[in-house]
Amino acid sequence: MGNPTHFSLEVPKRAHQLLRDLYEQLSDSDGTRFPLKATLLLSVSMPIVILPIERILKYKRKPAEVHMNDAILNERLANAVDRAMDFDAKVHEAKFFAGSWQYAMLPKGAGFPNLAAGGLPPDIAQQLDAPDAVENARNLSANRFCKILRNALAHGGVLYLDQHGRSSSGSPVRRFAFVSTDNPYNPSKLYFLRITMADYRAFLQRWVDWLNGEAMEQILADDLGLEALEADASTIPDETVDATVK
Repeated sequence: MGNPTHFSLEVPKRAHQLLRDLYEQLSDSDGTRFPLKATLLLSVSMPIVILPIERILKYKRKPAEVHMNDAILNERLANAVDRAMDFDAKVHEAKFFAGSWQYAMLPKGAGFPNLAAGGLPPDIAQQLDAPDAVENARNLSANRFCKILRNALAHGGVLYLDQHGRSSSGSPVRRFAFVSTDNPYNPSKLYFLRITMADYRAFLQRWVDWLNGEAMEQILADDLGLEALEADASTIPDETVDATVK
């Protein structure tokens, strides 16, 4: 298969195939070697998460913009993406949700810390350790959850963390923190989503399965002419249909 006909569906599937084929061939980081499992996982997740949001959801909600519009290529999938990334529905109710995510928020106050230099702030790490951090993540709106993840992946708002969920340059990578502002122009908050690498991998599997499942019915109809067959069957007398079934 060469050039994708539906970028937001096919490229995430291809990226996930790379993950399935290559992930277990890589060695775990031991604190001295490059953390290639973490790097592969993060790298393939960018098209998996970003493309459906940028090339389906954006154009579904702003139909006047058409220059990279995948929403018209599969109406069922476009409608499913729009419904799933709901402004009000809790993200744990979405079909694409998987894993034990943790959520925390940091008000700007006098200014945001430089996470590139200082890593995950200790007080935020403690917030994320709290039992209610998991429930707070589950109760985010699906739209807010997806925006945090999309913005973090698109703008480099990602932190590599150790098994305890802390920034540690000498320890193997075991978790990620995805960081996004509440507003790109005049931000007043930082949002943090933390997850283990294992759970993030499970989430990506669920996300790709969701995209593929929502698209499949229309793909089958288009490829096999199911709608036409159903229309033809509706014109056949009942007794003829019954005889054919027997």
